[in-house]
Amino acid sequence: MNRIIPWLLLLILAASTGCGNSPLVMKPNAKIPGPWCAPNQRTQIGERVVGQTAYGPRYKQFLVDAANREHDPDTIAENVWSYLERTGDAKTIQEAFAKEGAYPKMYVVSINPTVVVMATGRDAKLPQTIGPKPERYYWKAQVYCFNLILYQDGLQWFSPDLKQRPTPLPFNAQGHAEIALPPGKLILQHEGDKCTTNRE
Repeated sequence: MNRIIPWLLLLILAASTGCGNSPLVMKPNAKIPGPWCAPNQRTQIGERVVGQTAYGPRYKQFLVDAANREHDPDTIAENVWSYLERTGDAKTIQEAFAKEGAYPKMYVVSINPTVVVMATGRDAKLPQTIGPKPERYYWKAQVYCFNLILYQDGLQWFSPDLKQRPTPLPFNAQGHAEIALPPGKLILQHEGDKCTTNRE
């Protein structure tokens, strides 16, 4: 009996400090919208307490799709990078980083299915700063669910769900590009370095 009491105390403490399944508080006025999850519908963004820090509660954002299912951005990042590892593209990305200081920024623009737009930056000093072979968590941190795409030449797209490896994303002279989806399509439009997306 005495052995059970400490565990009960830990459970009570976790509940009182916001650990575990605290309520998801929706953020309808998020500055950066979530990815698309269905034609003409973006994911909603919710936030919940997932732990405590020395300064107070630790919050984390989640995506909620059209069927009211929650999606953890960390799980999405894991799935995206794992797919690139399986196809061998992760190795190419890592080698480019080590040799040239080329690093990816991967923007999740859709879930159901997951579609990622990838841009490549370049910083020759970065491998010297963080090491030429960063750990796996570094690469997953380059997968963004809450960020805006900045247009640049050489954008690519890929999709773990559609089994599509990174491929060039061609924009026409009017700054327009499309990605076919089941169902519908993703539409990307850029003016200067601003790039917007829509799903029909």
